[in-house]
Amino acid sequence: MYSLATDVTRQTQISQLRKSYPVFRIDAARAIRGTETVKLEFHFTCGTEAFTPTVEFTGFRPDETSLCDTPTAQRLIRALAIVEAFSYWKAFCSPVIEVALAPYDEAELAWWQDFWPKAMGEFFYRNKIDFTGQEFLRITAPPAPPTPAATVSLPPVPAHASTTPLVMFSGGKDSLALTFAVREASTSPTDFFLYNPTTRQRLLAESLAEGGRILQVHRTILPELLALNAANHPNGHTPYSAYLALAALLAGYLRGNKMVLAGNSRSDDEPNVESYLGQPINHQWTKSHEFEAALGDYRNRWVPDAPSYSSPLRPLLELQIIQSLSGHIDAYLNTASCNRTKGNGWCRSCAKCAWVFLATSALFGHDLAVQKTGGDMFAVSGLAELYEAMAGLAGAKPFECTGTEEEVRAAIQAVGHKLGTGLPALATRLRAPGVISARPLAVLLSDWGHDDLVPAPLRTRVRQAMHS
Repeated sequence: MYSLATDVTRQTQISQLRKSYPVFRIDAARAIRGTETVKLEFHFTCGTEAFTPTVEFTGFRPDETSLCDTPTAQRLIRALAIVEAFSYWKAFCSPVIEVALAPYDEAELAWWQDFWPKAMGEFFYRNKIDFTGQEFLRITAPPAPPTPAATVSLPPVPAHASTTPLVMFSGGKDSLALTFAVREASTSPTDFFLYNPTTRQRLLAESLAEGGRILQVHRTILPELLALNAANHPNGHTPYSAYLALAALLAGYLRGNKMVLAGNSRSDDEPNVESYLGQPINHQWTKSHEFEAALGDYRNRWVPDAPSYSSPLRPLLELQIIQSLSGHIDAYLNTASCNRTKGNGWCRSCAKCAWVFLATSALFGHDLAVQKTGGDMFAVSGLAELYEAMAGLAGAKPFECTGTEEEVRAAIQAVGHKLGTGLPALATRLRAPGVISARPLAVLLSDWGHDDLVPAPLRTRVRQAMHS
């Protein structure tokens, strides 16, 4: 986890940082266009510190990169700059983030003011920061100069609009299930959006594209920030999935996609901590239904020419998503989800590995789970406490992308029925009242959650994928 000082020492440090660095400024965000690439360059300053992070988009045609100067693209770039800024702001916790990028209106600033407490909740919780004061953080911007009505023009529509959606593809089980669920036919061309992909992830996407385009984003964290982290400045989780969503919207806008699709599920709505200073803390908040609705509102109000954004798998639980891949086992075995190995294999010690092993065993059998991860995680008695926390039987839910506590309990129950009680990692959990009384796996697999944000044609395809 993080190497934290004592609460008192940390609070003293935060107070001193806020006095020394009262304003974090987003000075500039510009797009540098190539024939097939768009490179974004941001410039941030905080006191004497300056940061110039970059991110590069690849896979476009020249007519598509030319759209990076349109009002829609510029607004999306500015939004990306704000989300990027939180990765650097967190080292100082300045009371003000000043966005020196016009145009702005009060409603848009209010949107960002509502965004940051939830998006940064895990960072505040794990650093024991009290963020609830009225003046803890204000996001400000200079008033935009009035624009003469005669100069206002609508952004052009991309000349070569794509008829396929842009699928956000991580190389994991959720994005694979999403790909199979939303295609009209198995050979339908599919455009993919990949972030810092490994060779394995890119090869899997290429095998599924069926003639569709693969757009990539490459981003690194500056060494200046890593040095601050090493010097024990506040560090922790930032709104990574919001960054991905906005980057995919920008890529989809340039490409001409009408929809950007994410593999987020109903399981992403469950908080890890029920309340910290009056607010639930959810590691996956920027994958949640609440965030998706807020992002849809942002898109409709300020970038209406951008693609729509939705998570067609939202009505499903993680177990249902994995179950939908029962007809694609070879492809499922080729997915990778472990964050510690960055998509290259499995560490077999983190919560994400533990969840994938448990879910695979419950749904497809113990042998396939061993084949997928390369080892028997149920034989490791040291994982008992991890499974206990994942099931909500003790401590906080691990800060990882896993199934809900109810799903974990149902999966443990199902594994117990298949394999008996002689499993070192699960033995005491199998006898827990919460596991014994859990809703059976078959009941969870027939469930259906809220689908109000899913376009109707995609709802139909997802239902079909569940029963195929």
